[in-house]
Amino acid sequence: MRFVRGLSVAMGLIVAGCAVATVSPVQPGAPRSATLASLQQGRNVETQVDIQRLKDTLAVLSGKTAMASGQTIPERGTVNGRELTRQFITGTLEASGYTVERHKYRTNGENLMVRLPATTPTDEWIVVGAHMDSVKNAGANDNGTGTVSVLEIARLMRQVENRKVNVLFAWFDEEELGLIGSEYMAAAFKKQGMKISSVHTIDMMGWDADKDRAVEIERPDGVLWDYYQMVNKTHGLNLKLARTDSGSTDHVAFRAAGFPSVGLCEEWEGGDTTPHYHKKTDTWETVDFAYLASTTKLFTAAVSDLARKVPAPPATKFVPHNKFPGRDHTCGPNHDNHAH
Repeated sequence: MRFVRGLSVAMGLIVAGCAVATVSPVQPGAPRSATLASLQQGRNVETQVDIQRLKDTLAVLSGKTAMASGQTIPERGTVNGRELTRQFITGTLEASGYTVERHKYRTNGENLMVRLPATTPTDEWIVVGAHMDSVKNAGANDNGTGTVSVLEIARLMRQVENRKVNVLFAWFDEEELGLIGSEYMAAAFKKQGMKISSVHTIDMMGWDADKDRAVEIERPDGVLWDYYQMVNKTHGLNLKLARTDSGSTDHVAFRAAGFPSVGLCEEWEGGDTTPHYHKKTDTWETVDFAYLASTTKLFTAAVSDLARKVPAPPATKFVPHNKFPGRDHTCGPNHDNHAH
């Protein structure tokens, strides 16, 4: 949701890896039913998505209620507001048993991330993230909803067994200034040769005026469009999914670095999107939590299946993103024209 300049990256994350991988489709003739049957353990973790926890967490992030320290977070756009946000997210993750890594990439820019190692050792990673900043407002929908969704997935994924892929959960800083945090992180992962099979980001998931539970799947690379459709069906979620070419949010940064990526959003292109976008009225009271919960279930199910290497559907012909309708998230000129 902004213009990004070319960024030089000098980071020292320690991540094992090599080449970029893709999600493996089912091979012709493979006993799919038998393969899937062997991967059922933990497959329904999305049923444990807790709508009250989503409400309570977002209430703190949007300044409706205070942190344990007594401080409130009225906005997440200033340096102080973003630091309070990091403190709250860090405490929440540590309470779930994670060790939080602060990825400081410049004086006033700092991402957060945690790692969930696979049960079986591997150098393959899935990245799941959302931007945690706002435009100096409460930012309940943009992007408090994405932030709490990723927090919920991180909490639930710890109980999923037979994980065959490592998962890295990330909260990006300075998205509203030009995808800055995600660009620094993506460039660092590329420099390290991190083996990332897919990146999944979520941005704005709290508005559903027509109550159709529709989710836009933005620029799904490789088999990711087919994968989300498969998960939606096999997990009995039955949400309305629409593929779009919308950009100017964090999945763009990772794709540009060479990693297969996808974004999730409310109906930004379809028109059923919050009228409070980038306004002071983007508050907790405007969020449709039932809708946020239903999408978080889809997101959790997809990450869980990918982490356990549930096979993708048989490969289909990939259709270029520009064949689908799209609308960029904008708050500045040349929002989607990134220099790397």
